[in-house]
Amino acid sequence: MKIKEKLEDFVVSEIADIYPEGKGEYSLYMLKKLNISTWDALGKIAKKLRISMDSINYGGLKDKKAIAHQFITIKGGPKRDIKEKEFELIYLGKTTKPMSKDLLIGNKFEIIVRDFQIEEKKFDREVELVRKFGLSNYFNEQRFGSIKSSKEFAAKEIILGNYERALYLMMAEGSAVDIEKTRKFRDCLKKHWGNFEKCLEFAKVNWEKNLLNFLITHKPSKRTFKRALNLVDKEYLFFLGNAYQSYLWNEVLKEVILRLEIPYFEISYLLGKLFFYKEVPADKWEILKNLKLPLPSPKLKFKEKFENLNLEEIYNEICKREGLDNIKNLRSFIKGLIFKTYPRPAVIFPEKLEWEKLDNTTIKIKFTLEKGAYATLVVKRLCYGYQNP
Repeated sequence: MKIKEKLEDFVVSEIADIYPEGKGEYSLYMLKKLNISTWDALGKIAKKLRISMDSINYGGLKDKKAIAHQFITIKGGPKRDIKEKEFELIYLGKTTKPMSKDLLIGNKFEIIVRDFQIEEKKFDREVELVRKFGLSNYFNEQRFGSIKSSKEFAAKEIILGNYERALYLMMAEGSAVDIEKTRKFRDCLKKHWGNFEKCLEFAKVNWEKNLLNFLITHKPSKRTFKRALNLVDKEYLFFLGNAYQSYLWNEVLKEVILRLEIPYFEISYLLGKLFFYKEVPADKWEILKNLKLPLPSPKLKFKEKFENLNLEEIYNEICKREGLDNIKNLRSFIKGLIFKTYPRPAVIFPEKLEWEKLDNTTIKIKFTLEKGAYATLVVKRLCYGYQNP
């Protein structure tokens, strides 16, 4: 089974509450990108228009290896199209509000799966089960780009007091932005960690330069590395903390499925295994279908009570596995590394779910998802579910 074998195998189109109004200070565009990350595309647009990336508003990051359509706005942007090899920017008109994640409603997907032989009636059964019971709403691998090579969380190391390791992970193994110009900097840090003078010339953003200069002029110590963390870009710190929260949330949902004794099959991902159910007994379904699990945070208050499901106990258990005593220890004293919480549905229901057979080993799956849900998990649930009767 192959997903994203070709660029045209994964097409995503944004659904958002924004449209040309014929007036306003913002220019609205449709960005169509091909095999390029959202960050890289925005960087090239900013360079071509000679503006800062901060002046470009967008709703979310889209897959790199895909044909993706998304809305962006630029204050006072040009009333023209821009066409490059990897992206096309189509001018739609003027609007009064900037694009943002708050305006994002969801995404429409068309995904082709290759090298996948199926019995049509049997696959129809999987589709019907997903229509009825949805699927586990995990965070998928795209959420964990910052730990793709190390599989370690800088945020976790900060909480545990391993400040030098945290700095190494966020600067040498990860990057605040996924762009090629950071590769030399990261490779240099991996090779010369501790000899920071050698890498100063490769630092591209001010906070990285300031942080390296601080490390160069201060004697290495736990206190020095902790102070250095306060120089890290606050948005990047928040992003790293959010990635760790997402992993913990996945572990909470897995534990919920275990404690409810719902039959499941496993799908591997970057950080281990994810548990997916097919059908859920009626009494368990009453709990699961409307269950919203908050992202782990030290300020969580557990008000809802379920029979045989103690959420506070589950969150504390997951934290203990991570080396923390309980959920209240999920905190740091580094500015920017904060763990905000919001409720996330345990179950997601793809809408307008359809499929068609293109040939003996190829199928196309179409559906829409609300924002924050992951299309590849829908495909994997259907296809791996088919292979796990």
